[in-house]
Amino acid sequence: MKKVLLDTDIGGDIDDAICLAYLLKEPQCDLVGITTVCGEPEKRAAVASAICKTVKRNIPIIAGLDSTLQPVPVYPTPDGARALPNWEHEKYEKSDAPAFMYEMIRTNPHEIVLLGIGNMTNIATLFNTYSDAPSLLKGLYIMNGYFGQEELPEAYYNWNSWADPLASKIVFASNVAINRAITLEITERLTLDAAKAGELFLAESDLMKSVLDFGDSWLESSNKLTLHDPLAAVCIFYPDVCQFERGFVRVETDEEMFMGGTSFRAARDGNVEITREVDKERFYHILSSTLSR
Repeated sequence: MKKVLLDTDIGGDIDDAICLAYLLKEPQCDLVGITTVCGEPEKRAAVASAICKTVKRNIPIIAGLDSTLQPVPVYPTPDGARALPNWEHEKYEKSDAPAFMYEMIRTNPHEIVLLGIGNMTNIATLFNTYSDAPSLLKGLYIMNGYFGQEELPEAYYNWNSWADPLASKIVFASNVAINRAITLEITERLTLDAAKAGELFLAESDLMKSVLDFGDSWLESSNKLTLHDPLAAVCIFYPDVCQFERGFVRVETDEEMFMGGTSFRAARDGNVEITREVDKERFYHILSSTLSR
């Protein structure tokens, strides 16, 4: 069993909800806590609570930071939270998520894998406030960064970095025993039409019904599903699903046009590993078979 602490901006893109559902069903996962980040973290925490309740799991959930370390021109709100009246859930107020994270990590030294699938504000604040936190982690897996050959249409496509560039810079510079970034140019290969999503994730359980309910507004607006965050989670338990390359990551925090942009320099002594390839069929099999357990 691996102890996992999840930091998420659940409530928008459906892939956060699918990621949480996977962690709840993965037999190798001991989900020890959930923290939420980004606009209206209280509602995001309620969404996480509702999903956990469908499988009768009492996971500690903390509504975290909604103000970024570096100001950005948006305040995203969780459109999926409009489905909350359909599901039993707890109510939350904003709290000190980094302090909660540190207490979990401090009391379980070298046992916790931190999984970050939203903007990096909670995690960067954790590392800034508690300098020994990175060294006490077993691993850090984040869905962050773009290193493709083609230029992105807009800087914000690299959302988890763009939504708080300074936080992203801090997290990419951290020294953790296992420090892996699941990156946009790789997860973009895992894109399905909305109709195909219904085939892959059958709504035969309350768990998947809730996931699809909270993600319905996203599927309707985008008409597609990209499995960014589930790949990050699967890599914790099946690291051979992806191939990684070690090096250093630089994050742009000054030039507005390229804000949050990431660049990579390969190096054997690098502090971070980024994804280079993914076994799509193996990933789809692991995810769908786990969720249908």
